[in-house]
Amino acid sequence: RILLSGTLGDHGVAVMSLRENLTFHTSIQSDTAALHGLVAAMVAASAVTVVLIVVRRIAGRRVGILLPLTLSYVVVKAVAGVLTQSHEVYFGAGVALSALIAVGVGAAAFTRMHVASYLIPLVTPYRRLTPDHPVYPPVYRRVAAHVTIVWALVELAIAAWEGWHLTVASASEFVIMRAVGPWTAMGVLIFCLIFYVRFRLDRYEWALAREERADLEVSASPSRA
Repeated sequence: RILLSGTLGDHGVAVMSLRENLTFHTSIQSDTAALHGLVAAMVAASAVTVVLIVVRRIAGRRVGILLPLTLSYVVVKAVAGVLTQSHEVYFGAGVALSALIAVGVGAAAFTRMHVASYLIPLVTPYRRLTPDHPVYPPVYRRVAAHVTIVWALVELAIAAWEGWHLTVASASEFVIMRAVGPWTAMGVLIFCLIFYVRFRLDRYEWALAREERADLEVSASPSRA
């Protein structure tokens, strides 16, 4: 017995029509899809996660819970993508996760737990200006909130664009456009946000440095006398 869920010969007729430049009154589309782009993305994501785990173990650091969860997430996505033979399922989960993270980060901007507060010290040379400084914390938190909101909005816009592009592109096209478009946009955004942080907070770091030098001069003046 043969169970049919659709018409027969769609793929063969679609290929033949393109090869022979045949035209039909109706649109004929192949009922198969190339999976090389999907498989390449799954292999790359899994390999990166495994390499990170091995590097941390060699360095004597604990693997923690984040990397195993990430690897499990990639494996579940891969299995779902292969079973459904759909790149929308595989990549759609990542797009949805990015949108949820963007919403969570944006919501955190309206609390005292700004995500950017933990990231600013990683990209700025400030030794004196911190979120816990007794004089300047409102300014620091305000700038961190601005950075957090902008990053969340841009990430949400990128997730929306990726969701739309996922429905109109093949797996290979989506991977290429994702590498060229959103990653480039995020790189430009990070550069602009770092410039904004330095523009707003450098003056306070310099003021603290001048105060520190003045205090040192005052404390050293009796010894010279």
